[in-house]
Amino acid sequence: MQNTKFSYNYDYTRGRTLPYHSVEREQPRVEIKTKRRKKIKKINFRLIIFVLLLALFILPFAYKELSGRILFNPMNNALINPEKVNFVNESDKYITQNIFFGQRQLVKEESHIMDELILGPQMFGLQNILNNQIKAHPNIKPTIFVWEYTTGRYVSLNGEQSIPTASIIKIPVLYELFRQIDQGLISLDEKMTLLPHFVTGGSGYLQYKPVNLTSLSIAQLAALMIQTSDNTATNMLLSRIGGMDQLNRSLNLWGLKNTTMKNWLPDLTGTNRSTAKDMATLLYNIDNTNLLSLRSRTQIIGIMSKVRNTSLIKAGLPDGAQFFHKTGDIGEMLGDAGIVQMPDGRRYIIVIMVKRPWNSYEAKEFIINASRTVYNYLSVR
Repeated sequence: MQNTKFSYNYDYTRGRTLPYHSVEREQPRVEIKTKRRKKIKKINFRLIIFVLLLALFILPFAYKELSGRILFNPMNNALINPEKVNFVNESDKYITQNIFFGQRQLVKEESHIMDELILGPQMFGLQNILNNQIKAHPNIKPTIFVWEYTTGRYVSLNGEQSIPTASIIKIPVLYELFRQIDQGLISLDEKMTLLPHFVTGGSGYLQYKPVNLTSLSIAQLAALMIQTSDNTATNMLLSRIGGMDQLNRSLNLWGLKNTTMKNWLPDLTGTNRSTAKDMATLLYNIDNTNLLSLRSRTQIIGIMSKVRNTSLIKAGLPDGAQFFHKTGDIGEMLGDAGIVQMPDGRRYIIVIMVKRPWNSYEAKEFIINASRTVYNYLSVR
């Protein structure tokens, strides 16, 4: 009788004959491996459940809290709400509020850099004349602000109503440029190269110059921006002073809460906006020593006294009157803003911005007549 302990059996998987006791010993090993596999599958299943829960509940919450405010709430030109925030120029007169991860931290609060217009009595006589002229042009909607230096007398007809600025927005760009020159951040002799992304349409001849080959100084670009209203030159200078965000921060620090720049030039859709009173305040502060140095103020006046477009407010002034200003012209708005100096030395600020039917010539006629009316009224009173 065969002894089962030492009996042999052929193992086809291994290609050899095994003793029966080896076959008996193989069975427990298979069971152990099976149990291990089940245990690993169970662990893997729990791990998958944990990862799913983590992905569904924990990660979105952490992502939103840690990075959502940065990634999904960037500073957007269209959403800039001038809110007394200074991020760049520590040399400014004051710093008010800082925002970090959506939390506002109060630092310090003082008055704005710009002086407010000191308003004297209203000139009701002049206001009535201008109102009658407006009634004679029912198709247009003028905004007017006039302020006299000697007495502070003023007229405001929709003067605080927001309106597209067109190229009049180039006045605060010029101010910010010279403020940074005063701070030593920019030099008038510094050269800038005309790059493809600066080139734009509208007014100005710089758009026709060869890119990557044309180089102009900051002084040349400033003159082109104001005197020929060159949009390409404006975009070059705007990029040099820190872009629209920096300009909007400065506008807020100056106290011009109703003036914002949201679009590079040319802003044909009228998203860059201001009010006649804000522009008058800006012009009034040309003499503010806290805003600009004497040298910068002199250079700004020199640039603005040579504007080539003299067909608006300037056209309503007599030959003896001096005028430094900036015009603005897009389809829906025509305007002019500047300071008039009479032959006897008296001065007044005048801002007229007219919302009109697309390219309506009626707005030009109104501005010329209104300018003549204001000058004649103030010259005898």
